Amino acid sequence: MAARRLLIRLCIGSAAGYAGYVSFVYMRTQFEIQRRKEIYDSLISQGLLDTKVRLLDPRFRSMKILGRYENPFTEYRPQTLFEFMVMRFMELTEHGKRGGLPSDPEVLKKLLPSVKPDLDLISQIRSGIDKIPAFPKLPPVDRRLSYTWLGQSCGFLQIGKLSFLVDPLFSDHLVNRYVGPKRYIPVPVGLDRFLQGIGGPPEFVMVSHDHPDHLDQESIAKIGNKSKWIVPLGLGKYLKKRGVWNYLEMDWWDRIPLDAALPDDGMPSKRGNHCKKKHTYEVVCLPSMHWGGRILIDSNSRLWCSFMILRDGKALFYHGGDTGYASELFRRVGKEFGPVKLSALPIGQYCPEWHQRPRHISPQESVQIMKDLHSHKMVGVHWGTFVLSSENFLDPARELTLLAHKENRPNSIIIPQCGRTIVMDAEKIDFKHDDKAVQKDTVTVYQ
Repeated sequence: MAARRLLIRLCIGSAAGYAGYVSFVYMRTQFEIQRRKEIYDSLISQGLLDTKVRLLDPRFRSMKILGRYENPFTEYRPQTLFEFMVMRFMELTEHGKRGGLPSDPEVLKKLLPSVKPDLDLISQIRSGIDKIPAFPKLPPVDRRLSYTWLGQSCGFLQIGKLSFLVDPLFSDHLVNRYVGPKRYIPVPVGLDRFLQGIGGPPEFVMVSHDHPDHLDQESIAKIGNKSKWIVPLGLGKYLKKRGVWNYLEMDWWDRIPLDAALPDDGMPSKRGNHCKKKHTYEVVCLPSMHWGGRILIDSNSRLWCSFMILRDGKALFYHGGDTGYASELFRRVGKEFGPVKLSALPIGQYCPEWHQRPRHISPQESVQIMKDLHSHKMVGVHWGTFVLSSENFLDPARELTLLAHKENRPNSIIIPQCGRTIVMDAEKIDFKHDDKAVQKDTVTVYQ
């Protein structure tokens, strides 16, 4: 009996201590948000803050409280351990198969078909060779932007001959085969076959945060130091423990040139020599409203972010990672870098809204971010791979399709097919007219 009373007291004491810690961090975070706002308002009133001088804007700098990163956004509400446990209980009591997945795998394949990526096209772009007669109107390799969605937020981006693997995830399970959700649509191509088919590891691997559905151990082990990893603060240490030292670690608003690590992207002239013009590339680490951690005890010990890729100072690609919607943030990014050619924005894991909204966006919010960024095109990612929330597994695609037609931009608001490569002219931005989509096999070209 005495041991039982002691256990109860320990549980109550632990819960009270945790609640006190959470309350202190929340109040300290709100105090810091208010302090930053007052500094910002003072700079505005004095006319000292130009819309392009991001380094003077204190509101959206990364924030640490008691050694852990916190979100500096008024829209954010932290998830506590209590809420986490309530959600797990609610999931156990849900009726039917979670996410509305059909029991028959063949039915699932028909509802959500995937394709094998066109590795020949991808490898030809990387090598600068243009031998694709099926698409006579493909933009020149130097002006070509292509993106291949590989499930969840994993994608392969090519700008000219430069390539980025984004949020790498090729495993069939989150965490491991015994713990965590399993893919309900298999990865369209295994990592070994993918790397072999595209002619070797990409120049860069970009990771928005450390969650298992955005970074798997297989990718770390097999790519290793063959590519330059671009990661937010704290994630470099995680990679280093696993033998990877070839990385760039970035804070929010850091802007780093990539030229030193690039292949020669000068295009051959008729005489066989390279053109004198050489593009300059930069990566910008930008804020997102999310959180980090791979296990309970490392929550928010590493930063989370989004990325912008610039060529010659122009924004060509934005990777949203995982984020909730913070209106001032995305308008700020749009003022600083817009227009953007293509944005990969998450559209899934948004139900129930009361729980998910601080950390994830709905299809409606993704379209709003597209507008805030002045993005010419967007591709909806972070759906159709795992059941991680309560919405029907097809709802993100259905809702985004409706929004695309409502906005009269069905070829600018893109619902991707897993494994399909989309190709477009990196330098063509026309907000008045929607592009024509030409589709053949596993490739779609926007002209």
